[in-house]
Amino acid sequence: SHMALDQTLLEAACEEDFVPTLRFYRWSPPALSIGRFQPIDDVDLDSCAAEGIEVTRRPTGGKSILHLDDFTYSIVMPRGFPLPDGVVEAYRLISEGILLALERLGLDAVIRPGGGEDYRRTGGACFAASTQADLECGGRKLCGSAQVRRGGALLQHGSILLKDQSGLLFRLLRFTGEEERDRHLDAYRRRCMSLDETAREYGWQHVADCFIEGF
Repeated sequence: SHMALDQTLLEAACEEDFVPTLRFYRWSPPALSIGRFQPIDDVDLDSCAAEGIEVTRRPTGGKSILHLDDFTYSIVMPRGFPLPDGVVEAYRLISEGILLALERLGLDAVIRPGGGEDYRRTGGACFAASTQADLECGGRKLCGSAQVRRGGALLQHGSILLKDQSGLLFRLLRFTGEEERDRHLDAYRRRCMSLDETAREYGWQHVADCFIEGF
């Protein structure tokens, strides 16, 4: 899976002569990735099976992301690469490449100001929570990222939603009832956005090309 390859690249980056790696991918079949420490009980496995959605665990933290009509990037930096020691500082440096990519897409995005938000208050959906690694457009989250380090090497990956699939995402997560599900879904849609809400047409390959130019 993509997550297994990211993990393998991170381990390889602990060795000498590893070349910094930037890659982009899409998912077939669609998948729900859950954070490294996220309880599997957050996910309705029967609903995932019925919808043909695989479930995989990420090597990074956070909560559930639906990889359907999204653009996923991954960057692996080797041990010894001159990155800031701090997690937030490294996020911000790598985010400069993403900001330039979004600029080439005609989008005016910024790094989210301020601190993060308690994941416990945002249900099981990763995009619903805000962190200092987020990029926002018009005050709504457009790109979320997560980071992990091993032996001095760094993996950061993240996702941009090309189309809004939040209705399906929230059917794949467990809630105490439909009222709670609807409340979290409404909050998610107010906090987050997908590229199809910008009134522009963005194909996956076009986004990839802009990311290459940005980085």
